[in-house]
Amino acid sequence: MAAEKKKVKHEIYDEKDKRLGRRILVIFKWVALVAAIIGPFVYMFNHSWGLDLGTLAVLCGGGYLCFGPRGRTAGGQWIALLETLGLAVVILVYFLVILKYIHF
Repeated sequence: MAAEKKKVKHEIYDEKDKRLGRRILVIFKWVALVAAIIGPFVYMFNHSWGLDLGTLAVLCGGGYLCFGPRGRTAGGQWIALLETLGLAVVILVYFLVILKYIHF
């Protein structure tokens, strides 16, 4: 009886919430990928929208890294934040390379 009560107490989220959370993480991942890939090309035509897509890519990618499986562990939070910083640098370098070598 006490073991069942303890198990119920530690189970905060039900299965529906877990599926919703996983679905949101998958959406974050794909939004980050698409925004990062097309961002520099949009930047060539509209400066503001291109920067917004780059920002969206970093925010969604960082959200995916921080709220993903590794980011929820005790030691993984700092690693996830460093990976988010690395992601921002990679996206910035990608923008610069595309803008330097491709001219319309």
